[in-house]
Amino acid sequence: MCKFSSRSVLALCMLVFALCSEPAFCKDKPTTLVFPSFLHTMGIRKATRFHLMLYTRNRVKVRSPEGIAVARLQSWDDPTTEDDDDEVTGYGVNSGANVIIYNKSMTALGFYGLNERGERKLLRPTAVAANERGDVYVADTGKHRIVRLFNPKAKLDFVQAIGTRGQDPGQFEAPQGVALDESGTVYTSDTGNDRIQVFDPQGNLAYITGEKGKAPGRLWRPTAIAVTNGKERWSHYKDAFIAVVDLDGSRVQTFTLEGKPLKSATVDSFFAKPGLLRYPAIDYYSNIWVTDMENHCIHKFDRHLNYLTSFGRKGGGDREFNQPRGIAFYKRFGQVFIAEKESAQYYWVGCDVFEFSATFSEGEIILRFFLTEPSFVTLAVETPSGKKRSGFFKRKKLFAGNQEIHINTAWQTALNRPAVSRDSGSRFTEGKYLIKLQIEPTYSSLNYFLKEVETSLSIR
Repeated sequence: MCKFSSRSVLALCMLVFALCSEPAFCKDKPTTLVFPSFLHTMGIRKATRFHLMLYTRNRVKVRSPEGIAVARLQSWDDPTTEDDDDEVTGYGVNSGANVIIYNKSMTALGFYGLNERGERKLLRPTAVAANERGDVYVADTGKHRIVRLFNPKAKLDFVQAIGTRGQDPGQFEAPQGVALDESGTVYTSDTGNDRIQVFDPQGNLAYITGEKGKAPGRLWRPTAIAVTNGKERWSHYKDAFIAVVDLDGSRVQTFTLEGKPLKSATVDSFFAKPGLLRYPAIDYYSNIWVTDMENHCIHKFDRHLNYLTSFGRKGGGDREFNQPRGIAFYKRFGQVFIAEKESAQYYWVGCDVFEFSATFSEGEIILRFFLTEPSFVTLAVETPSGKKRSGFFKRKKLFAGNQEIHINTAWQTALNRPAVSRDSGSRFTEGKYLIKLQIEPTYSSLNYFLKEVETSLSIR
């Protein structure tokens, strides 16, 4: 669990990340993402262009925000306390103003691009990536290059420009994506050249991958990119793969780090309407999240690119978005940051459950449901006599996807298989059973949020 500090909230607020509050108990609302607790957010709802104008004294206006990144800087860490462990540095691309906005302390903003000239000046930047060591990379799309910056603690400094315009190895044509792995390797989506280029931490070209084409497993104008290399501290499965959006924003694909195709999914294969996918991000459980500007929502996939759910709809209210763009996670605590057309939002990873049902077969109660996130699951059953059964299945961790729980007459349970009973001669009492399912997240939202659904079953 995390001890969240009010200073981190203040800084993120100034960085134009929305802060919200959510009731501890949710029944009917979608909860794949949830609002942080009131104590963590001080009741602030959403940061808009007004907040940016206020905190920057009108020095910077919202002009086509794009990618965002967050990192917990090693230079900020106080090893004697855990109270500052959630105090992340956020970097946001304000593309139309050619500016990177970041919190240079927990009480003040910094800007890269306002006064830079010549080689150091950006032109229509899109994506940004950062790590805890202070390395920051920007896809400087308008200048056909990747720019490396460094943030030792409070100031973004120019380090080098990688690449020029062209088709040769190490050159780019309007690159729109950049990602960093734990080793400091840089992955770039070379959009106009239909390929991915990979550089070592010193900026030297390591290799190029991707074959041009619209067929699955090939690349067609790849834009945003995300990566995990299996060496991250905050990675449950230690997976290693690349996630990239391509095909004019209609497809998301996964590849091995060497470029071998893994899986592909087009919007029309998992969603009812055409979409415009923008930025992917990978969380602690290697789930893949992708923003969709056209449908004003966020799509969520598991680590194998199986579709789990979509969250959000168009609007300016709770759980609503207006052309979401960049998305970033602080994986340790499940903190989520989402940039929109004129504002940004801040959530915690929650969990949701769909299609909860109960049947009676072969002398067992069988429960079926679908989880959108690894969750702690608790069951409670009220029998026809009014007796309440609880504690036989309490806060057990189940993973995302379809779930099946078998319950026998001895109130023993088994997952996805019959429960072996010690008393095969007993029977369930005839009548109506009321079954309640509680799910809780495994991140820092645990103990702040839970969701409960219920169903009934008649046994005759």
